[in-house]
Parts: sequence; structure tokens; C-alpha cells
Amino acid sequence: MSRIQAQLIEGLRNLSREKATIISAQVEDSNKDAGTIDVITFDGLKIPNVRLRSVIEEDDKGMIIFPAKDSSVLIARINRSDNYLMISMEEPELIRCRVGEKYLELDKDGLKISAGEESLKKCLDDLLDEIVTIYAPMNKAAFADIKQRLAKLLK
Repeated sequence: MSRIQAQLIEGLRNLSREKATIISAQVEDSNKDAGTIDVITFDGLKIPNVRLRSVIEEDDKGMIIFPAKDSSVLIARINRSDNYLMISMEEPELIRCRVGEKYLELDKDGLKISAGEESLKKCLDDLLDEIVTIYAPMNKAAFADIKQRLAKLLK
């Protein structure tokens, strides 16, 4: 075994001996653009910029879940740094997920599903409008009701 391999093995052993620091806290504020939250521990310590994803990136690929303000979270300290990561939450406020060009967002106002410039809500609205125009001119009220129901679910 080489000297570098021995150092790597010893370093990994040392990492496994370090205990994780997990802290209970309450959400004070969230930064949707940066993907972080500010928390206050139950001991009164304020910790800003707690990561909601393990990697800080400028783009919004992957999934991110924002906890509700004043809800409880568990945060973990990243190694021996001053950086923290949320590992669990009591109540979500907003969920965002991007996979390639596909995008999903869920909050109290509804669900948004899109791919580029197209959205599920717009496609369904266009479909219902076409159905009313072609097949159901006598039953426009029923289709208007369906559009209102969809507006409660989709944004």
C-alpha cells in the first residue's frame, strides 16, 4: 500500500469517528433565490444561510423544499465548518423540482408543471376552449366550471 493510500484510509477513519452535530431550530426567514433559510435554535442562537441543498449552485436544477416560517427543522453542521444543512422539517411551504427542461412547483396556491414555455394549465385551458368551440356550444357553463376547478389546482 502506498503512502497516499494509507493517508486516505486514515483520513476516512478519522471522519467516521467525528459525531454529527444535529440541532433543533425554528425557521425565521427563507431566501428563495439563494435556497437558504435563517433559523434560531431553541437556545436562542441565530444561524443564517442554512443550506436547503447540499451544493450551493446558481441554477435551480434538482429538488429543493422550503420549510414554512416558524416551523421546526433539524439542521446538521457540515464537518467542522460554520456551514449548516437542513436535514428534516416539520412543514413544507414550497417544493420546487427541475429535471432537464421539466419543472414542477407546489405551494399553497397550487401545482405548476411546465416544460420550457408550455404549462399543464395552459394546455388544459386550451383543450377545454377547443372542446367548447367545436363540440359543446350548448354546454359552455359546464366547461367553464371545469376550468374554474382546474384553476384551484393548477397555476
